[in-house]
Amino acid sequence: MAIPVHKPEKSEILKCVARFDDINPADTGLPDQEMDGYRRTFYNALGFSQPSGEGSYSPLGEDARPLISHISPGFNLGYVEAAPGQGVMMHTHDTNETFVVISGTWMFEWEGAEGNDNVVLKERDVVSFEPGSQRRFECMSASEGLTKGMILGVIGGDTPAAEFSPESIKILRDAGIEVQQAD
Repeated sequence: MAIPVHKPEKSEILKCVARFDDINPADTGLPDQEMDGYRRTFYNALGFSQPSGEGSYSPLGEDARPLISHISPGFNLGYVEAAPGQGVMMHTHDTNETFVVISGTWMFEWEGAEGNDNVVLKERDVVSFEPGSQRRFECMSASEGLTKGMILGVIGGDTPAAEFSPESIKILRDAGIEVQQAD
């Protein structure tokens, strides 16, 4: 069966262009972004809807609105920028999450069968996490001449959910930060 061909007008394509300088950065929207060690900025280029209901978070939080939001591609594409020593707490998603290192070096850690393990990746390296894997990432170093590193993240789904690990929930609550998630 042949794939139907669509011949869009230029105006249709331009609605699907996300110039980096036009993306509104978001450094708030998730509870762990309030804590040192977990400060990061999201640049949401092409996105999904926020999950409905309590007990989970959007993987990018409430404040990272996608620049391209009128289509439902079945995934989200955005950038994460962080200074060395900053990243995200251990968490999980109900969909796949894939990262490409754009600049700097980044440590990706996961909870394995025999405890936590990690891999450090450099520019253009890729890592992909299956749904349900507890994972986190942290910028280890910025590229020469820069103060922050950047990764490109692709998260599957139209309304994916994220949950902090039980250990992350405890750290947040011990710091007096409210978490809208059951432990």
